[in-house]
Amino acid sequence: MSEPIRLALVGLSDAERAMVAAVAASLPGVGLVQDIDRAQFLVADAEHTPSVKLVLAAEKLKRTLWVGTPPPMGSVAVVDRPLVAEAVQAALMALLPVPVPVPVPVPDPAPAAPPPLQRALLVDDSEVALRFLETRLQRWGLVMDRALGSNRAIELLAAEEPYDFVFIDVELGPQSTLDGFALAQHIRRQHRREPVPPVLVFVSAHASPSHRARGQLAGGDAYLAKPLDEVELQRLLLRHGLKPRAAAPSVPG
Repeated sequence: MSEPIRLALVGLSDAERAMVAAVAASLPGVGLVQDIDRAQFLVADAEHTPSVKLVLAAEKLKRTLWVGTPPPMGSVAVVDRPLVAEAVQAALMALLPVPVPVPVPVPDPAPAAPPPLQRALLVDDSEVALRFLETRLQRWGLVMDRALGSNRAIELLAAEEPYDFVFIDVELGPQSTLDGFALAQHIRRQHRREPVPPVLVFVSAHASPSHRARGQLAGGDAYLAKPLDEVELQRLLLRHGLKPRAAAPSVPG
C-alpha cells in the first residue's frame, strides 16, 4: 500500500482550515500532518506574512496552494477568498499527485427490440382478390400467407406458428370443402383454447344484413364489404392494435 500524501495547513482562519481539511479528507490517499517539515505539500495563507515566510524558508513554494492574493512570485497554485469547497478541491487535485478517477464507460442501452410482426392468413377463391387484399394490408406490417380456398387454409392453420388475423371470403368456390362461414366455425373450434385466438374478418361482396348476421354467428369479429372501404379497414386494424409501417414481406401460400 503506497504512503499517504502528507498535507499541512499554514495560517488560515479556523473556518478555512475546517473547509480545507474536509476537502482533503475527500481525496484518496491524502492525510493532514501538523509538522511542516514532514509535509510534502502545503496550503498556506498568501495574505499572512509569517505564513509566506515560513513556506519560503521550507523551500516548498512549488508545492503550496495559496489562499488569497497576491501569492508569492513563482507560485503555481492559488484560490481566491472567500473559499469555495469545489474550487479548493479542483486546485488540490491539480497540485497533488492524487489519482483521478477514470469514469467507467457506460454502454448505451441496447435498443428495444421492435415488436414481432403479426401474421395474417388471407383466404379467397380468387388469386386476383388475394393479391388485391394483400396490397391493402402490406403497410400495416403484417406477414401474410395466401390460401386459395378452404382446404389450403386448413393446412396452413394447422402449422405450429399461429395467425393473428384471418381474412375470409364467404364464397370460396367449388374446389373448397367449406365456405367462409363454415371455415370460420372450424377455426373457432380448433383455436378456442388459445390465449389469444385469431381475429376473424369476413371480406365479401355479400354484405347484406343477413350475411353479416351469419358472419357474427359463425364467430367473425368483423365484416368488410367488397369493394374494400379503406377507412373501414383502417379503423378495424387500429382497433386491434396495428399501426401503419413499412410493408412486410409476404410468403406465398
